[in-house]
Amino acid sequence: MALPSKVLPGFVASMWMQTSAAPFTTANLAVWVAQVTTIVGTSAGGTGASGTALATIEAVPAFGQDDAVASFMVAGARQSDKIPTQSAPTSMTITAAWNPSDAGLLLVRADAYSGLVDRTYVIAAYDGTNTVAYAFNARASQFQIDAQPGAEAKCVFTLHPRGNQYGWSNS
Repeated sequence: MALPSKVLPGFVASMWMQTSAAPFTTANLAVWVAQVTTIVGTSAGGTGASGTALATIEAVPAFGQDDAVASFMVAGARQSDKIPTQSAPTSMTITAAWNPSDAGLLLVRADAYSGLVDRTYVIAAYDGTNTVAYAFNARASQFQIDAQPGAEAKCVFTLHPRGNQYGWSNS
């Protein structure tokens, strides 16, 4: 899949999620007009008609596809070998400020407790005029709230992208 045709110096990144539990088809994850734009809100160049922001995100690790290797050893042999495994999805463990009235975080928490809900997520880079979006289908898991006394409450959850269900698009 081709990368977007835009480069955005001085961009602001944000994360969005679909409000319905009907993830996009793989083909639609790379379509900005009438697809990804409906998840991304107006503050990042979209319409936001069917999405909500994950506004309190503090850190998002590297995302996308990752090349990994599988190691093996033949019985009795002294050395192992490595076989490349292409396009292993990279899970993302995300930290956010916990706000029990944040609609997006409540959806993620409910999805994590269920363990069965696939949803479309979008990471959008916006420069005030143009948007570059990475959209992917994922399941949430391991939602934990860390409410230490004397510190801001945080929540940590993991998004597990579905294999090869991602797309790049731009406005």
